[in-house]
Amino acid sequence: MSAAMPTLAQDARLALRGFRRTPGVFVTAVVILALGVGMSVAMFSVFRTVLVRRLPVVDQDRVVVMWTYVADPHTDVVTGTKELSVVRRESRTMRRIAAIAHWPATPSPFVYGDRSVELSRGMVTGNFFDVLGARPALGRLLRPSDDEADASSPGDTRASRAMVLGYRAWRERFGGDSSVIGRHLVEPLLGTDYTIVGVAPAGLAYPAGVDYWIPMWSGWQSSVSAFAVARLAPGATVAAARDEYLAIEKRLTPQLNLRGAHAATFADTVLGSARPVLQVLTAAVGLLLAIACLNVGNLLLLRAATRARELVVRRALGAGFGDLARPLVVEALAIAAAGGALGLLVAATALRTLVRYAPVQLPRLDEVRLAGAPVGVATAIATLAVLVFGVAPALLVARGHVAAPLRLDARAGHETARRRALRHALVASQMALAMVMSGGAALLARSLARLEWQDTGFASDHLSVLWYSWNAHKQDSVPELIALGDRLARRVRAIPGVTAATPIVAPPMLGNGVWQVRFEVEGQAPAAVAENPLFPVEMGGPEFFRTFGVRLVRGRAFTARDDAASPLVVIVSESVARRLWPGRDPLGKRVRIPGANAGGIAGGDGWRTVVGVAHDTRLRTLREVSPTVFFPSLQGYWQGSIAIRSATSLSALVPALRAAGREVDPDVELWSRQTMDEILAEPLAEPRLGALLTSSFSAVALLLSGVGLFGAMAALVRDRTREFGIRMALGAAPGRVRLAVLRRAAIVVGSGAAVGLAITLVASRLLAALLFDVSATDPLALGGACGALLAVALVAALVPARAATRVDPARTLRAD
Repeated sequence: MSAAMPTLAQDARLALRGFRRTPGVFVTAVVILALGVGMSVAMFSVFRTVLVRRLPVVDQDRVVVMWTYVADPHTDVVTGTKELSVVRRESRTMRRIAAIAHWPATPSPFVYGDRSVELSRGMVTGNFFDVLGARPALGRLLRPSDDEADASSPGDTRASRAMVLGYRAWRERFGGDSSVIGRHLVEPLLGTDYTIVGVAPAGLAYPAGVDYWIPMWSGWQSSVSAFAVARLAPGATVAAARDEYLAIEKRLTPQLNLRGAHAATFADTVLGSARPVLQVLTAAVGLLLAIACLNVGNLLLLRAATRARELVVRRALGAGFGDLARPLVVEALAIAAAGGALGLLVAATALRTLVRYAPVQLPRLDEVRLAGAPVGVATAIATLAVLVFGVAPALLVARGHVAAPLRLDARAGHETARRRALRHALVASQMALAMVMSGGAALLARSLARLEWQDTGFASDHLSVLWYSWNAHKQDSVPELIALGDRLARRVRAIPGVTAATPIVAPPMLGNGVWQVRFEVEGQAPAAVAENPLFPVEMGGPEFFRTFGVRLVRGRAFTARDDAASPLVVIVSESVARRLWPGRDPLGKRVRIPGANAGGIAGGDGWRTVVGVAHDTRLRTLREVSPTVFFPSLQGYWQGSIAIRSATSLSALVPALRAAGREVDPDVELWSRQTMDEILAEPLAEPRLGALLTSSFSAVALLLSGVGLFGAMAALVRDRTREFGIRMALGAAPGRVRLAVLRRAAIVVGSGAAVGLAITLVASRLLAALLFDVSATDPLALGGACGALLAVALVAALVPARAATRVDPARTLRAD
């Protein structure tokens, strides 16, 4: 042991001396490894946490989430908790059933002590956490008795209700303070008091972006629209539970004409669209790690070629094989250690950035840490690559025939043809992998561009949505709320800089599954009514279409005369008109909501006359047109939202908007506001994240591939310097010498690009689920990726090619 230590120390000194002689090789190898290891460790850690690690749920694969639909499985048509109570009683495939409100996590204001805090709500039945088998991080979770307490005093806002905070909200909004248990939050919208009873475990965030859970109003006795969350009975399957659930719902709600039901495990539901995004990003960063290893391998092969003569001479002078191997291994491990250490810093920075800016749709980010397994795997791969490419070739030379390397003419270069072919094959492999990454990144970027630049049917610029709270004890009826919203919209419209304002009920991008109606067309048979689809509902005032910039195709907009005392009216979008009155003019036609006494809240016989046809919009979802019906807010409902169009920035208007609320009613407060660009950023966040990260990985891959090609061509020029000098001395033009280098580069790049393009054409089909209005083999995207690869390759090859033309023929001849 004591004899080994001085030997290792001597080997370390020799390695350090070698790095000082060729610092460029060491620094370049370390930086390349750090990029590959750092980015891969970061993404592997996210992948492992989100997709591999199990949720804090007991036997998560036995918990299912279900809802029904009429035509589109992605558009829910949920029934109420009253029906779910029957399913719970009659089911044989589900052991326990809870419910969760089907709309997304929606923000609401609270007063916490002397400050305001905005949190996103999830409404569940009291047995929700029991069905999941979740354990609290602090305090307790909701329980069935919380439903009973809520049901016993449904109208009493003075009675405090239970609330469970999400883990991330507890850490970020309340500083991870354990004393929050027992503290009170007051919701000014309804004047309701909530007591924080517990904190949910980390990683349990459903629906996406939820900050807290409260019991559903009045528990199982009400008819809140909800998804079913059930634990399967022993031996039952997801398909069997879905079929039974659909059969019971069809029997209980024949008027909905349900066509099917969707069922998925709780884990798949929580992950949602995050799974394919993370799979693509992890595959991309895996390719990047492979490119980094190949690049470092190419670099070390070149270094090994320059040291072959030195190693053979040492062996000829009596050095043993171990004496030659130890310094090489020490050098390789030093490069791997330095690259791995720097890579961990890159990984930590990348993770912090990702967690900070990732969309709320990406679950479990509060659990992401630099994990041992990803760090170990990435570091092991990098170390193996360094050892294979940095040590093995040199040792093979040292083990070979001693005389062969000594007979090599140094003027002919250091590399054999076989080794040069291996290095060029490694460069071609890098080009192929870079092509795959660039092709995928180009497809996602083009898909994002199509999503961002499509015609939404409304004008998003200078459009904003405001949320106001009011005193629920003063405005406690629908007519009073409608009147308050109308007065507030008119007062906001009078603010200088505001060009239009309208009350609304549902904010944009809420999804097609919320606020839907099925119309009965006048003269339709009952059987035909049941076949009519459900349409999303929007409500607005006289300036609704002007505020949103939605074009009216025919007819008129709403006016101030469309109030509760006037005949009921409605405006439909073009797709609704085509569906209900194909080939006919819908103006003057009448519709009503089947089974509704008044067809709305305003009274009358329920029949509404179509007074206008609006251009189709994507107000509910960016990915598809929403066939929409529009009700005048004075004949409908209002719950605190105002949309405005302004000539100035929203931030400049906030003081006046706050003052306007207080002028209408001293208890009215502006508690939140968003520009339409901020609202649109939410559905665009996930595709933007995917496009940004894959483009970043692709750029790094192209850069590394260019570095590899540059090194290969520079080595080629160095080894053929004598040949090029003699050729130019015999009259060859510099252009022909340059062309010879570029021709070799073209062979390497072309072969790699061709293989990469073939792989891309096959692998890109895996991206189909993430693409919008773009084919997986889109020629423009793939052509752009090829162009980027060839441009990088041309720059990387041109510099060595130009160096070849600067060889001095006279100096070459004198050397001979």
